[in-house]
Amino acid sequence: MNTSLTALARPVTAAVRAGYAWSVRREKPEAWLEVARMTGVIMRHLGPGSAPVTPSELVALLHQPLGVWLSGADPVLGELVILDEHDRLTDDTYGIACDYTTEVLAGQEDPGARWLPKWRTHRAEQVEQEAFQRLVSGSDEDYSVGRRFLVEHPAGASDDLLDRQTDLGLRPLVSYEPIPQHRQEAGRWWACPVCHWPMAISPSGHVTCRFRPHRATYTLTDGLRILPADGAPPAPRAQSANGAVCVDESIWRFVVVPGVVEIRLHDRLDRLPGVSAALYPGKDRFDVGVRRAGEDDWLVTLDVKDFSSPAALAAKVTDRPIAAGVLVVPDYRRDQLAQLKRLLPGMDIATESQIYRRTSRLSREEQ
Repeated sequence: MNTSLTALARPVTAAVRAGYAWSVRREKPEAWLEVARMTGVIMRHLGPGSAPVTPSELVALLHQPLGVWLSGADPVLGELVILDEHDRLTDDTYGIACDYTTEVLAGQEDPGARWLPKWRTHRAEQVEQEAFQRLVSGSDEDYSVGRRFLVEHPAGASDDLLDRQTDLGLRPLVSYEPIPQHRQEAGRWWACPVCHWPMAISPSGHVTCRFRPHRATYTLTDGLRILPADGAPPAPRAQSANGAVCVDESIWRFVVVPGVVEIRLHDRLDRLPGVSAALYPGKDRFDVGVRRAGEDDWLVTLDVKDFSSPAALAAKVTDRPIAAGVLVVPDYRRDQLAQLKRLLPGMDIATESQIYRRTSRLSREEQ
């Protein structure tokens, strides 16, 4: 891994873990020790005179932008605030800090791993491998169908999800748990129109998807209707929380959120005349492959990456080179292109709409 990213990953992960622990300190006695433990991790990183020396000092810093106290943070990371005024994790923590999640206690027992959500203790690759280990032994088609199912059905009525999996010939891939109380109101819950995972409901009546680029922000009315904010997708219908379940946050953030873009791009390309698109070919050797109809050779191969920080994405790809010919970023990350091309010279990088237009031209040329 890139040295600068390695250096930042530990304190950023420690800050997120401490922030989460602080947010649940009233419900979980283990939280106090976790904050103290993560204070120690950050002290070792920042060194004497530059680090918080008590848990209370660390908590105070978590309410400030990371750039104020964490040197070396790029502009995106530097603006991240972990805790809001109500001592809850901010939405940006789900979008930005996940780019840096790593193990902070490697080589020793991690007490936090027993109760912290996995996205705060595991890397994306670890979560992904655990989720799909049952699919790896099957065929390529089984893998593609199973992974797509999980992305498209991260929540719903338990009986309905089980019936859908049975109809597809799938065994249960991951555990679904009852929808948490903070994601329901008066026995109702609302799925994000983009990723279909239960949106969070604040005490002030705001209903939001915690992944900010989905722009799913609503206001809850007294009649249990939700009204969209400017620019939000149309409001989804309320669903009964009775018997409703969802995947945990780690699966949502590391599998569902990026999978939404992967599937969207695949489906757009597969509708082009004269070509066929494959989703997760070779059991995820890359995300999408496109062939000319009736031929075996790939016309184009694509790997979709959705990172809030271009620097973190560049470091990731440098550390783990992609197998695809093109690195694709979501359309809502189009402003990253210039920086990514500077950081990754020689790599073919495009937005999802750019690669759609390019592939459309290629398909016509090949006919």
